[in-house]
Amino acid sequence: MADTSRRAFLGLFAAGTAGLGLVGCSLVGQGGTGARGADSEAVADSPPARGSRTLVTYFSHPYTDESVNSAEELDNSRTEVGGKVYGNVEYAATLIQRRTGGDLFRIETADPLPESHQETLDVTESERRENARPELKKLVENIDDYDAVFVGYPIWWYDLPMPMYSFLEQQDLKGKKVILFSVHGGNELAETVETITDGLTESTVVQNAFTISRDDMDSVESELNTWLNTLGYKA
Repeated sequence: MADTSRRAFLGLFAAGTAGLGLVGCSLVGQGGTGARGADSEAVADSPPARGSRTLVTYFSHPYTDESVNSAEELDNSRTEVGGKVYGNVEYAATLIQRRTGGDLFRIETADPLPESHQETLDVTESERRENARPELKKLVENIDDYDAVFVGYPIWWYDLPMPMYSFLEQQDLKGKKVILFSVHGGNELAETVETITDGLTESTVVQNAFTISRDDMDSVESELNTWLNTLGYKA
C-alpha cells in the first residue's frame, strides 16, 4: 500500500480511539441483528468482468476445529456444518469462495491468538490500547493476479481486529475492487466501512458491505447469496 494510505489508517485509528478508555464489552459486543448491507439499496458499480480473478481473504478466530458446545464463548465464534467446525468469518468466506469461484486466503498472525476466551480478550484489549500492528504469518504474494478482493473480519471492540490493520497497511490493494463482509455480536459494521474506505484511497471500496450477527449464522448462506446477487455474482 502507498505511504499515504498507511498514514491515513494510522490517523483514523488514533482519532477513533482518543479518549475511548476501557471498553466494557465482549470481542463482538452483545445482542445481535440480522444480516444487512452497509447500504441495503446500494449495488456494485459494475458486475464482475468476464475472466476477472477474485480473491477471498478473511481473518477468523478461534483456530480450533474442536467440536462446538465445549464453551459458550467459543461457540459464539464458530459454526459446525457437516461435522466440520469453522470460525464464523471462515465459514462466510468459504461460502463466498464457492459462489464466486475465487481463491481463498486466511489472514493469520505469526503468533496465534490463545484459544481461551478471556486470554484472547486480554491480548486484543492490549493490542488495541497500544495501537499495535501484530506481525502476520504471510501476505498474498500474487496479489497482482486479482481484480476483486473480498475482505472478511469479525467486529472486535467496536472496530477491526488489529491484525486487519496490519493486513490493510501491508498488503498492496491499489487499483483493486475491495468488497467487505463481517460477523458481529451486536455492533453490525460499526465504522469499519468508513475506516477502510478512507484508508484505501487508491482502491475502490464497495460501500454495499455485508454483515450478519453471530446469532444468525444458520441463515448466512441465503443472506450471502442475496447480497452476492446485488454485486453481480449470479448463481
